[in-house]
Amino acid sequence: MMDRRRFLACACLLAFGTRAAAQSRVPKIGYLLLVPLSERPSRDRQAFLDGLRAHGYVPGKNIEIVYASAQNSAEFLDDVCQDLLAQKVDVIVTSGALAALSAKKCTRNVPVVIQAVGDPVGIGVVQSLARPEGNVTGVSFLSTDLAPKRIEILRELLPRVKRIAVCWDERNANARAEAGATIRAINAVGLTAERFALQSDAELRRLLGQLNTLKPDALYVALEAGLVGENRTAIAEAAREARVPLVSGWSFLTEAGGLVSYAPDIPSMFRRSASYVHRILKGAKPSELPIELPSNVELVVNLKTAKALGITIPHAFLVRADRVIG
Repeated sequence: MMDRRRFLACACLLAFGTRAAAQSRVPKIGYLLLVPLSERPSRDRQAFLDGLRAHGYVPGKNIEIVYASAQNSAEFLDDVCQDLLAQKVDVIVTSGALAALSAKKCTRNVPVVIQAVGDPVGIGVVQSLARPEGNVTGVSFLSTDLAPKRIEILRELLPRVKRIAVCWDERNANARAEAGATIRAINAVGLTAERFALQSDAELRRLLGQLNTLKPDALYVALEAGLVGENRTAIAEAAREARVPLVSGWSFLTEAGGLVSYAPDIPSMFRRSASYVHRILKGAKPSELPIELPSNVELVVNLKTAKALGITIPHAFLVRADRVIG
């Protein structure tokens, strides 16, 4: 008998497949997700669709997209990926470490385009950025390299900070790597890092419920699209209610109420990934397409949150910020 979550994952694949109107064979993209898929495209996915259209691809007309989600159940990613492969997709597009690793594991023949993987070399998705080898390529960023800069920014805004709580999804290789780099950066400047390696949404909720008691001087949330992305509002609200400044590598956390983020422009990365799909469909081999790193890193500060927490943001910092919210 099929497990209920397995059924939901397969049902999601069938429900959200975009079928081509033309009867002739058109290119087919398999879009593999860990997180649940909504009818309305997220900002990132919409950027990818915009990128496809810029290359002349219109879903439902001259290209087909089959969406598949594991509904946040990582143990089903391989099954969902196999379902995509059974539909004979021409290329798999995916984001996040777990989904990228699943795609690499499930096929060595179908090209895989990654959209946002923090350290594809470090987690073993590709051999190198310049020479990916194998069947995986795409757009990425090095989250571990940016971690020390985020601690520097936090100290600029909070000169008296001493204790920084660092939380991450222990199941995710990228999140573990970024957390390690963050903790080393904290220790290097003589501050204290309080570590919270999370294994589930339940553990995240437990940590958020304890913020009032733990009362760290700041909370650093490491990269992880599934756990963080799906709980962005809860994380930001809990930190604000506990009066704990939140710093991260996700601008959406700052938009949700975090204090500050220093992060690549994720939507532009998703848009750029469409060019990889285009080149592969035109005959390019993934092994011959170097991994592209983003050229823009965005500093975002939430002025409304700063005022609520009683934090004065220096004018020079506001001038330097790429975006000021509130």
